Amino acid sequence: MGGTVEKRTERMMSRGITRPVATALAAAQGPEMGRAILTYYRSAVQPVMADLGRNLPAAARPGLAVIAAEDHIVGSQEMRRRSAERAGAEVAVLDGVGHWWMVQNPALGARALTDFWARH
Repeated sequence: MGGTVEKRTERMMSRGITRPVATALAAAQGPEMGRAILTYYRSAVQPVMADLGRNLPAAARPGLAVIAAEDHIVGSQEMRRRSAERAGAEVAVLDGVGHWWMVQNPALGARALTDFWARH
């Protein structure tokens, strides 16, 4: 959340976000967002994550695991597929996009979601 709006914009663009979206996001970033993000991340410390993992078989069904093929922030594809399998979730692989798939290629993500919803 640090740095100027331009520096934050450039950092997000380096991660695959288009300039217009990155600029809007960077303008909204500030101390409040920083505190919210840290609170969220800190809520997932152990044993919370281990407990969530143990409870994957009890996940509500049907479920969809969206795997952005170029997302190297949230673990390997193998890990994400294993979690989806344990949860009994279908998998939608979004090729060519990373962690910010919803703004990198909104149509691709929307198609995966609407296809899933149409089947259920």
